[in-house]
Amino acid sequence: MAIIIGSMLLHPLSFAGVIYILMLGRLIEFYRMVNTWQIYPQKALGLIAGSVVYLVPVVAAQGLISPKYLVILPALFFVFFTVELFRKKDNAFQNIVFGLFPLAWISIPMASLALLISPLVAGEPPTWHLLLGLFVILWSYDTFAYLTGSLIGKHKLLEKISPKKTWEGAAGGMVFALAAAYVLSIYFIDINLVQWMAGALIIVITGTFGDLSESMLKRNFELKDSGSFFPGHGGVLDRFDSVLFAAPAFLCYLILLNL
Repeated sequence: MAIIIGSMLLHPLSFAGVIYILMLGRLIEFYRMVNTWQIYPQKALGLIAGSVVYLVPVVAAQGLISPKYLVILPALFFVFFTVELFRKKDNAFQNIVFGLFPLAWISIPMASLALLISPLVAGEPPTWHLLLGLFVILWSYDTFAYLTGSLIGKHKLLEKISPKKTWEGAAGGMVFALAAAYVLSIYFIDINLVQWMAGALIIVITGTFGDLSESMLKRNFELKDSGSFFPGHGGVLDRFDSVLFAAPAFLCYLILLNL
């Protein structure tokens, strides 16, 4: 986390570079997960396409290339079909689907995260306040949801998906997430108190669904962790699962505020 915060404070492009590395780690973890089901997505193409999906909008938002290059992105959809025609692998449909899916589930959300510190959202020159707010709210929710759930949690949130999560924990986490939003509104006046509070609700709700969705996929593939990128703490997907839903939701919310 120190590297993420440091890169964020240093420069938007340094942060984008760190997130890009994490995104590649997530893609690799995902493709390894699906191999356990004898599915063979186009890994190399997936990494290249994922890089394009991430880099083009991020670099364009920084004003380094023309937004017209975004027209490249829809063409990637057809490339997967074309390449699969010449592969000697079974289950062509599954290979294509599981090759494309992580672009939507991983690359686009990670690009959304980097866009939170771009001139498109954070002004010119871009500030890091909104991006930091996302992380502070998520960390506050996760930390106090765990503590509250451990102390008084009795009613399971979704026992079949994540047995340790409780409604009491979610409520406790929500309270502290809103408290964090209140503190953020005092120091960072990019948006007002009501907007920070609404943003916190969006981040917490979507982040929770992101966490549960990743747990659902791991159970589907009968895996405890998505990988071992962080020794003793699982993979990149395990550490940043809530961001996959929270970042694009928060990005859309901030863009709508400025319309």
